[in-house]
Amino acid sequence: MGYILLFIYSLLAPVIAGLYAVFFLLSPRRALMKGLGGELKERLALGAGAPGPRPLWIHAASMGEVKAIAKLAPELAAAFKAPLLITSSTSAGRAEAARLGVRGLMAPLDFYPLAANFIAKNRPLALLLVETEIWPATLYAAASYGVPVFMVNARISPSTAALYRTISPLSRLAFSGIKQVLAQTEEDAARFRLLPGLEDKVSVTGNLKHDMLGASAAGQDKVKEFIAAAGWRGAPVFTAGSSHPPEEPVLIDAWLEARKKTPALKLAIVPRHLERIAETENILNERKVPFTRWSGAGAAPAADCLLVDAMGLLQAFYAVSTVCFVGGTLDDTGGHNLLEPALFAKPALFGPNYRNARHAGDVLLKEKGGFLAETAPQMAEALNLLLTDSAALKTAQENALKVLSSLRGATERTKAAIRGSFPKN
Repeated sequence: MGYILLFIYSLLAPVIAGLYAVFFLLSPRRALMKGLGGELKERLALGAGAPGPRPLWIHAASMGEVKAIAKLAPELAAAFKAPLLITSSTSAGRAEAARLGVRGLMAPLDFYPLAANFIAKNRPLALLLVETEIWPATLYAAASYGVPVFMVNARISPSTAALYRTISPLSRLAFSGIKQVLAQTEEDAARFRLLPGLEDKVSVTGNLKHDMLGASAAGQDKVKEFIAAAGWRGAPVFTAGSSHPPEEPVLIDAWLEARKKTPALKLAIVPRHLERIAETENILNERKVPFTRWSGAGAAPAADCLLVDAMGLLQAFYAVSTVCFVGGTLDDTGGHNLLEPALFAKPALFGPNYRNARHAGDVLLKEKGGFLAETAPQMAEALNLLLTDSAALKTAQENALKVLSSLRGATERTKAAIRGSFPKN
């Protein structure tokens, strides 16, 4: 039955990939598909194999996942004396691999002949799948070629786990080559242990992204210059980071409500996707909120709301903020990095949908370094507490730092687990 399901899946995989491409071409983010023609050769595994020694193959879906292994990957390469080969499902992920000085390719489609061809050409020493990347055909191809597979920084949702239990014959076949699942949290580990063939292969090593967090100085001088020129110096700043258009009405309304008690409060909106910034402008205009665009900010005082239409400034704005909001938590995205504000001892507000950072969010809430808010009144209430009570703000700042410190160490645990699976040299 497992082979029959794998055959059916392999027939459907190219169709699913085609539908996915059409979806993006018809979406506001269609610009992301402009390089599809140039990527096709890599997606069909038609390129040459990796020269020289057998590489350590790491598959990371996108830029965020590539960044997550930026510390682990070179340490493993040094430990195994092997070059790195990073594949990604997006051009942004491939570009991030190049920035790390690593050979980066678009991942072959999850179609057994393509995956097998890719493995035969590149002869990987091992395959590391980052976070949620479970590709049945690729997993089975790796098992067929004797390539040990490690799932690192692994997480899985209840619905996905239920799906793989439902198709257990295919799951058992696909998971046969998995050496270890190194999960982010105990909850993830419990779900993985219920999957066929993984019962005794799961351990908890933590979230690699927590180790990668580091305060960047990029853009901080420019932001400080803006603060001075805009007349914002000394005023509290509420930064809405990595926001999505569906979230922004709530954020703007909460800011307007909080200004009734703190009239000097400024709002900096740092959207997640610049290609959707026109939607944010429309929301501000509908609410008749005067705003300044970062690209148009000059020496004259700016409006009390700033729309940041440039990349690479999020941390710089977190650094000068009093309170931060982390986006992707009020819509269906699942949340961005909830701990990033803690790098600057800033408490984080976030919505109820933080499944992509569930453990970090739960700890922030438990230790009161973060605050949950789903509606504009709830968010305004949290802002009012932190902006009008200096003791409450100081405690939240200290708690955020403590949470960040307590969640580090995943890189060393992951590296030790992988090295321990190979015979001693």
